[in-house]
Amino acid sequence: MNQLDQRTHHTEGSQASRLRRLVILSCLLSLGVAGISCTDDNGGIGFEPREGGSRPTGPNRPVLPALASAETATFIDPTATITGAKYILLGRQIYIGPFARLLADENSSQESTTKPEVDDIQIRIEDETNVQDNVTIYAHVERSAADQQKVKSLLLHGVEIGERVILAHGSSVKGPAQIGIEGTDIDANPDDDQEVFLSFGSEVDGAILEKNTGISALGRVGPGVRLRSGFIVLPGKNVTTQQEADNPALGKVRLIVEADVEFNEGVLEVNVAFAREYTKLYRDNPSYVRGINYDPGNTAFNPERDLPHLAGQETRVPGFRNRIIGEVELDNTLPELLRVMGNEISIRADEGEPFVIGKIASMDNKVIFHALEETPIQTGDNVSYGEQAIVHGGGRRPLLGGGDNEPTIIEDDVKLKRQAVVFRSLIGQGATIGEKSAIVNTDVAPGTIIQDRVIYINNTLFGQVEW
Repeated sequence: MNQLDQRTHHTEGSQASRLRRLVILSCLLSLGVAGISCTDDNGGIGFEPREGGSRPTGPNRPVLPALASAETATFIDPTATITGAKYILLGRQIYIGPFARLLADENSSQESTTKPEVDDIQIRIEDETNVQDNVTIYAHVERSAADQQKVKSLLLHGVEIGERVILAHGSSVKGPAQIGIEGTDIDANPDDDQEVFLSFGSEVDGAILEKNTGISALGRVGPGVRLRSGFIVLPGKNVTTQQEADNPALGKVRLIVEADVEFNEGVLEVNVAFAREYTKLYRDNPSYVRGINYDPGNTAFNPERDLPHLAGQETRVPGFRNRIIGEVELDNTLPELLRVMGNEISIRADEGEPFVIGKIASMDNKVIFHALEETPIQTGDNVSYGEQAIVHGGGRRPLLGGGDNEPTIIEDDVKLKRQAVVFRSLIGQGATIGEKSAIVNTDVAPGTIIQDRVIYINNTLFGQVEW
């Protein structure tokens, strides 16, 4: 550790210690801190989440509650945006990733000095759920009169998200909405646990997703619709009627199978580990969870804490505006990144690694890099990444004889347009991936131009993105 790191560690560690002492003193004086329980079952001082959740206010960020054990704590990346925090309740073991947004209304009929009642909570998220990079949850949005009437028929208030829900990169929830609260067990998942999966760039807009449901990449469920237990929306499909949600023959949904459940359970396990290990990383040094910095390590899928390398040099810059985490090898220098990168970018090698990224031509706002465990990403030089593009590793071409650990590869001179998704694929030199198109488990030949709003899966055109 160099002298600058030592000074930062001492200063920020002291700040964290002062915060802990303040919370303890508050409890001892019976003043209380929002969302923190000052007594355990034996009447002593404890710092576990309240039953029903804790509010992400005051000292309860990035660790919620502030003094919870790492085994039960929720972790909120410091870059996350939260408005109306006193109208939000978060359960245990939740991971909220970089640049996520939880947007409750700051204004309420309650006086600002009054603790909101449970009925006034606008966003509630229960245990073991994860809200990944650049996910947005709106408690309420403006809609047309017709859509507003559809939503009103569901009798919902705000956004309720149950236990074990995955909100994957770039997905969004527009309230009022409900996910993973009601519903039943299904044959593919007969145990007591349930899972709901919202894939990359998907949307829930004024709808209900019951337990054991899902939305595939760039899919959507629209106002007034209830997706019933056992169904998943197909990639790119826009489900706007109850008949479309209930009838697979109409081509917009299918039944969930055991492979879906197995995948979801793996994602949930990883993100619960993130909540625990990022909490520990923060407590080791608060600056470690900011900017260009360490991954938390200490997991079976990613045991070592690694720092990124810029132009071959190990680099830690807590003040950098974007999040670059773990074993990321970037050919650009720091001054070059400042020039070619936009804002709210998350390159997170805390699960799969390494990410080897060539010289970036341009990278617009809200780009996301991530990978499933034990899977790398490789990108070439002079690649342009459009706003909200997602590059995700996960083992390339497993259905076509490739290995589960093969890298996702983007070769030189590729252009990814806005909201393009690349997952488990190879994009050949000079190819262009169209706006809001998804390439999944597919090899794209050099020079190919993929049009806007299409889905390719297993080297085959699956269909259009309908919204």
